[in-house]
Amino acid sequence: MGSVAVLCDRVGIAGGAERYWETVIPALQARGLDVRLFAREVTSGESFDARPIRWADEAAPDSVSAAHDVAEALRELRPQTVITASVFDCAVLDAVRAAPARWLVRVHDHRPFCPTGDRVYPQFSAPCSAAMGHQCRLATLLRGCVRGPRVSSLRAIAARERVRDRIAGADGVLVSSEHMRATCTLNGIDGTRVAITPPPLPDAAFADPIAPPPATPTLLFAARPTARKGLASLIRALGRIARDDRPRLVVAGLTAGADPAALEAARAHNVEIEWRGMLDQRALRDAIDAASAVAVPSLWPEPFGLVGIEAQARGRPAVAYRVGGIPEWIGGAGIAVARGDERALAEAIRSIVNPRRWPAYAAAARSRAEAYRLDAHVTRLLEVCHAA
Repeated sequence: MGSVAVLCDRVGIAGGAERYWETVIPALQARGLDVRLFAREVTSGESFDARPIRWADEAAPDSVSAAHDVAEALRELRPQTVITASVFDCAVLDAVRAAPARWLVRVHDHRPFCPTGDRVYPQFSAPCSAAMGHQCRLATLLRGCVRGPRVSSLRAIAARERVRDRIAGADGVLVSSEHMRATCTLNGIDGTRVAITPPPLPDAAFADPIAPPPATPTLLFAARPTARKGLASLIRALGRIARDDRPRLVVAGLTAGADPAALEAARAHNVEIEWRGMLDQRALRDAIDAASAVAVPSLWPEPFGLVGIEAQARGRPAVAYRVGGIPEWIGGAGIAVARGDERALAEAIRSIVNPRRWPAYAAAARSRAEAYRLDAHVTRLLEVCHAA
């Protein structure tokens, strides 16, 4: 049935992008495809073979030697399709474009269109809605974007524009949400070549039947250790709820010292936190089952928000800020409120853990998760790979 080459940034490091390939590549292989994976960084713990090729990361000059290695690998493999993901080395992208194969780019996040990486103004903590280019240069002066008003900022913007221009020349672009398709088109990518392929969930991710709610209402926050994920804002929202009515808060993905703003908010509002640290997939599912709901209080425009559908598959609703791609999956299986509105978030938390309302939210969550089955995702991906 042909072969596919995948070039991704990292393998073996926990994160949504890495989990995507760990889920999808075995499923593609099960469909009869010869899939070869190449990665800039390969660490311990990967679930399949990956060949390391040390191309440049997003902050380094392009690597001519890595581009040569990629070109040689593709000549040897002769794949029908090459998929690149989080590759910012333009020499490598040029080598991929020169190969006689269909080239697809999976855009996991905002970095191809934002040198800062999160489309949030660093000094003002407000989301950016501008296309990358002239507005970025102006924002370095007025809003401290990238590294502020320095020559290095202008160089970083120019380097990222070169990556964007390469992506615009690909045969297709894969994104997780309508929000990300709009971001692509804003940045000059032909919208007719952008396919929405939300991250899939393997069968093991689904709970049948779903676990009953915990005796003590519990809210789970699971994210990477970054302030943009909104843990401090969530804690302040919980502080608005009377102590006797407040659900307990469990935090996965980071330790107590990883977010100083969250610690300060917890002290100021007398909110107790159970810190769980990094969890593997099985432990994360157990933590979701032990919660009433998950919180996704992101303050940046989330490209998607994987933990939300992971919770839905376990029959757990979500409370969230209405940013980025979150409204596309939350539907009636949770409550999304305006970004940063901590009073509204507190009300949403009260509603979602209310014993009278919880069963309907939980059932809606479990039903909605069916849209993210792995088999359907692979079928759609193959359609895009084989498109004329």
